[in-house]
Amino acid sequence: MNGSFRKMIKETIHESQKCQRNWDLSKQISEEDKQLILESATNCPSKQNLNYYKLHVIEDRGTIEKIHEKTKGFGPIYFDYNPEQREENAYDASKSGEMYTNSQTLAQLLLAFTKNDEGLIERENDDDYDEDRAMAVGIAAGYVNVVATQLGYATGCCKCMDGDEIEKILGESPILLMGVGVPDKTRNRREHHTEDFVFPTLKKMKNIETVIHS
Repeated sequence: MNGSFRKMIKETIHESQKCQRNWDLSKQISEEDKQLILESATNCPSKQNLNYYKLHVIEDRGTIEKIHEKTKGFGPIYFDYNPEQREENAYDASKSGEMYTNSQTLAQLLLAFTKNDEGLIERENDDDYDEDRAMAVGIAAGYVNVVATQLGYATGCCKCMDGDEIEKILGESPILLMGVGVPDKTRNRREHHTEDFVFPTLKKMKNIETVIHS
């Protein structure tokens, strides 16, 4: 493995960490790329190789926009958040103001992960698969994130949604929504796709301690 390949992998890691909020909808995801992205979502590791989730692959613009309308929930509690001043700008649930939708869901391709129980093997009485399912969906989203980034696309996950309303659209309530598409290179990635709002970034808060045992 030469240095340039390691550099590419490192760049992919850092680029894929970013949530894309706006899209160039004049462009499309190629069929070959789409199939590879779906392969990453459906053939990644899961505990005992079981099918903990279903994957809804949504490309119809009308359906995507209907789902997007049910992702309102970002706004006043984060609007003036400053990660450099955590004490002065702590989370305050009493703040009021306009709430914004999560426009990462407006990408060319919207993936919705939903619960699957069919075919799961009961290991013991009253087996609870919630933790295993959450882990499986997280791994799948991570695979999609990295593979899509390597193919030149951007992604954005969304957990803030009205699950009951989206269930009326899809027939199932999603665990996670994930937009995958062509980013709008003419705009800051944090600008809302359709509204006058710039999402804040809490990047400076990410400082995961690494403990080495050697």
